[in-house]
Amino acid sequence: MKKWNKNNGIIINIMFLLVMTPLLVFGQDENYQGQWKTSGDTFENILTLEKIYEKEDIYRFSFNGWRKSYDTFTKQIIKFPGDMSEDRFVVQIIENYGYYTDDILVEVDELPLYNEGEERCKVFFEFDKQTIRVITKDCSMIYAGYGVYFDGEYKKIN
Repeated sequence: MKKWNKNNGIIINIMFLLVMTPLLVFGQDENYQGQWKTSGDTFENILTLEKIYEKEDIYRFSFNGWRKSYDTFTKQIIKFPGDMSEDRFVVQIIENYGYYTDDILVEVDELPLYNEGEERCKVFFEFDKQTIRVITKDCSMIYAGYGVYFDGEYKKIN
């Protein structure tokens, strides 16, 4: 009877490994590295993600974009640029969501980036296999020109 129980345990372990192997090979986390884009007639944004830790879903991100907006000073439509491309912009994906905030950033080139009491830039990410949805809060005029936002639904650039 002991021999049967020992063999039964080995058989169960082998079956478990056979069932789990495809899940381990095909069920790995999605790799979002690369460039993603959202655009319209009056704007375009490129999101670039670079995986920085192979075993974790941690990415360095950057945004580069523009938006055409009416400028009250010049009284014409101007193409305003936007850019977030420094090494400090890092996001970790947990259960298909990511979040970045400037809370730890106080100065840039020894100058304060924010006035006292001013809200910090926040970037919210939602990931799925085909798209990345981005919502920003309090980032315009900090990293982007007037009326430029990085919000949108980004699709992978092939």
